[in-house]
Amino acid sequence: MKLAIALIAILAALCIPPGAGENAAGDNAEYWSNLGDQQFLNGSIQEAAESYDEALRLDPANVYLWVNKGKSLANMGRFEDAIACFDQASAINSSYVEPLFLKGIALSQGLKRDDEAIAVFDQALQLDPSNFDAWLGKGMALANKGDYYGSLACLKTASRIDPLQPSGWNNEGVILLKMGRYQEALDCFDKALLLDPNYEQAERNRNNTLQDMNRIVFLGSR
Repeated sequence: MKLAIALIAILAALCIPPGAGENAAGDNAEYWSNLGDQQFLNGSIQEAAESYDEALRLDPANVYLWVNKGKSLANMGRFEDAIACFDQASAINSSYVEPLFLKGIALSQGLKRDDEAIAVFDQALQLDPSNFDAWLGKGMALANKGDYYGSLACLKTASRIDPLQPSGWNNEGVILLKMGRYQEALDCFDKALLLDPNYEQAERNRNNTLQDMNRIVFLGSR
């Protein structure tokens, strides 16, 4: 049974820059940034990365452009290159938390380097202890290492921080199901679906949980 977690989708949400500059020749970095955003949202990921390159040629210190280029590369499966972009964004603005938790996601979900990812998530949480995405990412990285209790603690923290995020409840349910805590898992999936009735991952996980619960009842009655 394959459980559906929600994490890598964070890499599919663009960071909108507040505005990019123009150089003396009149080339407009904002034009290339906007074009990259449109291409990314339309699924033209390679073209988006190339547009962000053009924007960065004109505005190389724009952290938002580095983040969006990194997301483009991550969506192409080029996780090492994506991490280099996130590192560049952090080098420009060390107090900006998004590049850190995105790097953690790329390390954990992309490259399966969970120990490194956990260290990066901890850096992000030092900057912003109430960062939902960093707690979510750390929780799933711990789960990858088999530390379900540590994972559950992180995911519960994420859901306390933002109880209106269905992905937090879904992932908490996934871990509870792995721990054999079926009713608690079912409750989490129900909460996720109450927030988003069209949440396919949570619906699939809920159905899997009900199947497991029915199987246990059947075996116990034999």
